[in-house]
Amino acid sequence: MATQDLGTPPSLLPLLLALPRGAVVGIPADLERDCPRLQSQLGEFGPWLRTEGELRHAVNRVPARVVVDTRALGAPVLEAALPALRHGSAVVVLYSDDCGMLARWGERVLRHDGVGLVWLPSETVRAGRCLELRVEVRATGRTRWIRVPLGGSEGAEAVLSTVRADGMMVCESRIAYELSIAR
Repeated sequence: MATQDLGTPPSLLPLLLALPRGAVVGIPADLERDCPRLQSQLGEFGPWLRTEGELRHAVNRVPARVVVDTRALGAPVLEAALPALRHGSAVVVLYSDDCGMLARWGERVLRHDGVGLVWLPSETVRAGRCLELRVEVRATGRTRWIRVPLGGSEGAEAVLSTVRADGMMVCESRIAYELSIAR
């Protein structure tokens, strides 16, 4: 097992290069305190996009990996470009000194509507979570699927224990969403 030298600052480049296609990652600018080579590592990762013109060009000719400097770009412009970059399978690093915006983008997911990819708050997706259970009806020995919404603070474990306490045998369970999430 390899260990890192304690005197050497961590390197983000290997982690970024291991990201799957279509991933969007946020990196706060103040991370440079802990990782002094951050700018050069991001430069090695992919081209920097610092203007709307560069972003529009990247949307038309999607690179494999890209670093978007969000400090000079408006949020609506970036949010309009991200679905196209993601659909083109680009790995996107959002570099920002505004941790609030990174948190906002981190709390949103892309999903398909009838036309294309749109942004959706992740809380909406979690609110549409359901637990699908294939249960055995004891009297007949047959199985059937039931769907239980997971609202509020009720988790899948609580639903499973309630169903089992009612005397039903659970053969299979899975989490399902009312909304389809883009992958």
